[in-house]
Amino acid sequence: MALDTLRCFNSMETTKRRHIDLLTLLDSKKKRFNLDPTGDEKLLLEALLRDHDGEVAAFASASAALKARDAAAHAALFVYIGKLAGALAETGGKVEH
Repeated sequence: MALDTLRCFNSMETTKRRHIDLLTLLDSKKKRFNLDPTGDEKLLLEALLRDHDGEVAAFASASAALKARDAAAHAALFVYIGKLAGALAETGGKVEH
């Protein structure tokens, strides 16, 4: 069950990154070239946000279920997630090889 919750967390992080990346690209186009998002870009941005919202809900549900079933596993998972966040913060969010 902890693995399923971690998968939900990873999916949530992926959808967040996709949405932010497109938002950043559209913002850059506006600042650099004074180009507004096209209709298709706006629709894609909305779809990516809906995808992320769904993944947030799935993670919240999986996390609550894990906590109810195995509080120690839930706590351990959040320690692990905290370590991931800390490690990525040190690299500016980038994984370097």
